[in-house]
Amino acid sequence: MRTIQDSAIAEKGLPDIQSNFYVSQEGNIYVGRGWDWANTYANQTLAITFMGDYGRYKPSHKQLEGVQFLLAHAVANRNVEVDYKLVAQNQTKTTRSPGAYVYQEIRNWPHFYGCGMDGATACGIELGMRTESWDAKQ
Repeated sequence: MRTIQDSAIAEKGLPDIQSNFYVSQEGNIYVGRGWDWANTYANQTLAITFMGDYGRYKPSHKQLEGVQFLLAHAVANRNVEVDYKLVAQNQTKTTRSPGAYVYQEIRNWPHFYGCGMDGATACGIELGMRTESWDAKQ
């Protein structure tokens, strides 16, 4: 986690680590910015990073369970709305993140929201967000 934070600061010029939470292949959940600080991607969002290379490897069952647990915890503790929308980073800008294998998994989850893909409206439009809102460097 310290290496990820150091990279965000030194290489990307960010004030801190990028995501709110990180989930390892073992299903361990690590706090990045936590619940109370905005991530670097967009305000009004919760960023959860799958730790690993998912363009080459499939996420583990434990990792998927860890993310689902974190989302359920967020709903139960009112950190996100019950009707939250799940969006992958590749839907908001041109990037390979979160990786094809993660994307294949999460697009089948109940809260997945198909914005920004296949001619659908841009993500965040319903919140009044503009496309450049997703590239905030906070």
